[in-house]
Amino acid sequence: MSLLLFAVMTAADPAAAKPAYEDNALSRQGSERTYGVRWRPAARIELDGRADEADWGQAVVERGFTFPWKQASAPATEFRALCTEEFLYFTFRVHDEDIVVLDRLRDEEDAVFEDRVEMYFSRDERMQDYYCLEVDSRGRAFDYRGRFYRQLDPRWNWPGLETKASPLERGYVVEGRIPQAGFPALGFPALRPGVKIRCGLYRAEFSHDRSGRPVEQRDSIHNRGRRLDGPPPIQEWMAWIDPRTEEPDFHVPSSLGWLEITP
Repeated sequence: MSLLLFAVMTAADPAAAKPAYEDNALSRQGSERTYGVRWRPAARIELDGRADEADWGQAVVERGFTFPWKQASAPATEFRALCTEEFLYFTFRVHDEDIVVLDRLRDEEDAVFEDRVEMYFSRDERMQDYYCLEVDSRGRAFDYRGRFYRQLDPRWNWPGLETKASPLERGYVVEGRIPQAGFPALGFPALRPGVKIRCGLYRAEFSHDRSGRPVEQRDSIHNRGRRLDGPPPIQEWMAWIDPRTEEPDFHVPSSLGWLEITP
């Protein structure tokens, strides 16, 4: 995408106005926190949304998801990833007592109204070129490209991305894979042992508004000016790394850590 088109998209979207902290040095510092993606060329994983193959037992389990903008215990979230010669596999296991999901999506961007898990991959420290995927509890993906700050292109799709999901008694599992060939094509190094790339791991933790109050629709950086017929969900935001922003926002460099391919 050209920088001119990015600029036009941003100007047309008032919700993408720059925040006060955009030029704050703190917001541009990524964390050194690292998730180790095990290199397992022999792994045999069937992408079905259950993530119950024995090979998943070799993955590091990341459980450190919190509410950065809320003083409360966060519901359990687990992330795992494995790397083979062909794919980067990932899975989230989510505890959720009140799953918000739409039966029908007008387009994939309607995911902004749903519970979902999210991953961002940045080619650089300042998020001048980054790539996002968000997956709901039914395995439907909303993928897009971005440039700091929040210059987003929802028309972009990650080549070869596949995602599935399955229900739990109280929650859901998301499973996906990204072709290895796609990373060098986007300017990342080939994923091999010893390679590190900037990545963010997140969760949108929504719940239904059953208060009976009159419906009040508001534009925000999160809904990008979109509307639902009924009341919008109550929104909370979880992250693997505290972005250290005043308001909930994942689209800042301080939300990123590292994915490192390990033996």
